[in-house]
Amino acid sequence: MAANTTHERGPPAGLGRTWRVGLALCLAGTMAIGVWLRWALAGHVGLPVPFAHLRHAHSHLGYFGLLFPLAWLGWAAAGAQPPGPKARVGYGLCTLFACIGFVRSGYGPLAIAGSTGVAAFWLWSSATLIRRMKRLDDPLGAVPIGIALSLACVPMIATTLRSDPALAHGYVSTFLAALLLLVVVPSAVAGRGVSVGPWPGLLVAGGLGCVFLGVAPNPVTRVGLFAYAGLLLAPVASRRLPSHARATWAAVALGLGAMACGLLPNVRPVALGAIHFLILGPVLASVAPLWLAPPPAAWRWWIGHGLCGAMAAALGLQAFTANPLTWTVAATAGTGTLLWWIWALIELWFARSRIKPTHARAPDRKAALKSEKRG
Repeated sequence: MAANTTHERGPPAGLGRTWRVGLALCLAGTMAIGVWLRWALAGHVGLPVPFAHLRHAHSHLGYFGLLFPLAWLGWAAAGAQPPGPKARVGYGLCTLFACIGFVRSGYGPLAIAGSTGVAAFWLWSSATLIRRMKRLDDPLGAVPIGIALSLACVPMIATTLRSDPALAHGYVSTFLAALLLLVVVPSAVAGRGVSVGPWPGLLVAGGLGCVFLGVAPNPVTRVGLFAYAGLLLAPVASRRLPSHARATWAAVALGLGAMACGLLPNVRPVALGAIHFLILGPVLASVAPLWLAPPPAAWRWWIGHGLCGAMAAALGLQAFTANPLTWTVAATAGTGTLLWWIWALIELWFARSRIKPTHARAPDRKAALKSEKRG
């Protein structure tokens, strides 16, 4: 397990109000578009632009605007250096241009240009983590290679999109899974001082698992996914995390293990449910104390996990019975999850506005972590 100094080191200067507000806007925007899409699929609302365009905007805003900035926050909490303020402005502009491009014309020139800029920022920012590879127990050691491996899927997607759409979709699934399992998850657990064992093992197991979830499901890659699920038992057992976060990590570990064993089918609806729960459950619950000060109380987290769990379950059920009822349940639970986060963010804003500042000092993240545990 990582040393305790990981938790005693606060975020570097510059990760202040603008950082928090930007994350909140990207979270709310991603979820709002997702809820809109769910209600459209349920047949209750219309869409002013093609469904595929909004779906691309939803997924890219989530990965570009929310997940990678959250990963950078995990790096900062673990003592690594995230991009500075000027670089973050450039990254934000690339994200904005990409999302506008996706809404207007799908994978058009503007979206491609913005996405290319985002990818360049990912590679550039990961260079600061190369020195972390010397520490085998540091999850961040897997991140630079994880980013490179995920981006290696992009040219494969481009070259097979028209000639073999099914293969291209498999590369897309591997690309998205790699960003989650090899970049976001290691960053989230590192930010809370949790080690999942030697990072080369995490990289190999996660890489094989991503291939299983996408381009090449076979017995070897199946074993990799099962091994990765086993590694996720580390945050489940860690006392550095509150019980609600540990429970969500346990659910993800069980779900991935079930997919590896064939108890759950490796199909798109199940994968969508798993992705949404992984992000809205353990990732956000683990990183929230590094972002929100103070974080929501534990009992409120349980409500939020129940809502996103219901949405994920409804999405997964569509692998067995896709009908208006499952779409409506997914849309309703998604709406509840969005309202939960709006409630949490508004309450946090009021709580912070009632605090009279006595000096220009960054919030005490160590105190926030203790407050979360007491909740």
